[in-house]
Amino acid sequence: MDFIEKLFGLSPDNGDGSTEMLWLAVAAIVVAGFVYFRIQRRRAGR
Repeated sequence: MDFIEKLFGLSPDNGDGSTEMLWLAVAAIVVAGFVYFRIQRRRAGR
């Protein structure tokens, strides 16, 4: 889990991977929210 260090050449979390895990969690929440609202909109249109 060191893609930020490889991509940008800096280590905001001193190499422990917590920043990457935070970004992945945020991305997963955003995607899940998008899918949820898309399904809700489709159900409301029936």
